[in-house]
Amino acid sequence: MPWRCPVCGTENADGMTSCTICGAYKPEAATRRVTQAREEREGGIRGLLVIEIVKSPIEQLVGRRFEFAINSAGASITVGRAVENNIVIPDPTVSRRHIRLVITPDGVMAEDLGSTNGTFVVNGTAERRLRVDRIPSGATLRLGNTLIRVLFTRG
Repeated sequence: MPWRCPVCGTENADGMTSCTICGAYKPEAATRRVTQAREEREGGIRGLLVIEIVKSPIEQLVGRRFEFAINSAGASITVGRAVENNIVIPDPTVSRRHIRLVITPDGVMAEDLGSTNGTFVVNGTAERRLRVDRIPSGATLRLGNTLIRVLFTRG
């Protein structure tokens, strides 16, 4: 059965593990709501997405905030080592294309893009590996040796 990409909406053959257009990985059961939300997004979403570098081996990045005005559901921000990302983190433990954050009517969906060292949701001293999941505003994520905080406010 064909599947629809949660990021760009392209229909892909069932045997494909990533989108033929944008390269996003085939969604797991937990991401079906993203696809449905994308199809129902006509009303639009407005808000501010803030990514703050909490901890990093690259000292110049610590405390830096990146702000993105969001005007619709489906807006996405990529984070990684490569210069084509919206946020570039030159930490060698961060993959070139590490994570994608997608705005949905339900909040922020985070998708690990097949990174080498993984993406983890940090809660105090506990960590949970993230592949594709909705994250609450204020969530702290670990990408390699770098910690980022993701804040999304509607308005």
